[in-house]
Amino acid sequence: MNTIVDFLRHGEVSGGSYYRGSTNDPLTQRGWQQMEKVIANRQWDHIVSSSLSRCLNFAQQTSEQNKINLTVDDSWQEIHFGDWEGKTAKQIDQQALMLFYQDPIGNIPPNAEGFSNFLARVNLAWNQLLNTYQGKHVLVITHAGVIRSLFHLHLNLPIEKTFNLNVDHASLTRFQCFHNDPEPFIQLEFHNLSQAHLY
Repeated sequence: MNTIVDFLRHGEVSGGSYYRGSTNDPLTQRGWQQMEKVIANRQWDHIVSSSLSRCLNFAQQTSEQNKINLTVDDSWQEIHFGDWEGKTAKQIDQQALMLFYQDPIGNIPPNAEGFSNFLARVNLAWNQLLNTYQGKHVLVITHAGVIRSLFHLHLNLPIEKTFNLNVDHASLTRFQCFHNDPEPFIQLEFHNLSQAHLY
């Protein structure tokens, strides 16, 4: 038996590029269109979504239009950046920023969610998803940080190297889990499938 999980990053978000984390900005019209094009003609057994509006609003529409049950789960939210929330890279102390990317576990932004806690949160959400939807094809609508963390959790990519992974707006990443004893075998099927790669 195998479980297929597609991770869809939200599309373009209003407000421009900055450390958004838990800041709850909505999608732009372009962001909606990006997501609609990527999921066109695809079908899932269930949808799971981050509770942040840039994921949830699209998840609710997709659920209603396609008559697919939706579960909203805070565990799939982006990491909270603390004092960096709402700031661009240029507005943050450059040494602190460099140290974070070199060692995100040991150099947490002030008042931010600890990176170890974030990884544990995503890992728990993943295990709960597999237990609940074993043998199903599930769509998880979530964030770039969450998707990057899966490469560390499942493929043992060093955590600082996950920042080298490009995760486009409205891109799909698929992991397949084969439920073998004693441990499930997890395989990456594809990554960063986006509107730019469809044509």
